[in-house]
Amino acid sequence: MYENWKILKTEADEKADEYTQVAEWCNENGQYTIEDDGTYYKVIKLPEPTQQEIAEQKIAELKAYLASTDYVVIKIAEGSATAEDYADLIAQRRAWREKINELEV
Repeated sequence: MYENWKILKTEADEKADEYTQVAEWCNENGQYTIEDDGTYYKVIKLPEPTQQEIAEQKIAELKAYLASTDYVVIKIAEGSATAEDYADLIAQRRAWREKINELEV
C-alpha cells in the first residue's frame, strides 16, 4: 500500500497526518520502516534476518524460558521440592540448554 511512499523532509510538518498513517502501516506490517535519507522520508523494506540473527533471537528466547523457570531449581536447592516433582520441567530445561549450545556453535 505504502511501499513506494516518500515525502520531502521539508513537507513533513504539513503532512504529519499522512506520515503518521504510513508509520502505523509500517508498524502493523512489520516488514517496512521509514528511513531518513537526508532529503526525503521514505518507506523501505526491512532486510530478511540473517541466519545468525535468527539464531541469536532463538537463543534469547530459550534463555528467557530458562530464566522464567529458575524458581524450580531454587525450590529444589532449598528443599521445598524434589527433582521428581519437576522431572518434566527439568527435562525441558535440559533440552533448552542443549538447543542453546547447538545454536551458539
